[in-house]
Amino acid sequence: MLHCRDMDRAPGTPIRRGGTPRTMAVNPIEMQKALGGVNYPASKKEIVDQASRHKAGQEVMKALDSLPDKEYDSPASVNKEVGKGD
Repeated sequence: MLHCRDMDRAPGTPIRRGGTPRTMAVNPIEMQKALGGVNYPASKKEIVDQASRHKAGQEVMKALDSLPDKEYDSPASVNKEVGKGD
């Protein structure tokens, strides 16, 4: 079934249902492993460095590299920012 909102998308763009925001595909368990040992509040650099020391996967590193350069109060604040998508 074709909906009105589908008419506005570019050809070849997948149809999304439910109105949920698009987020980066990061495994939450891998993200938590990568953030282990970070002392909060922490800067983006401290978070990225710790993830690198934990040999975080490419998806996690990409997500963390895309974070705004600011201080994060907790793992939840990092996850919230990552959840905003790319």
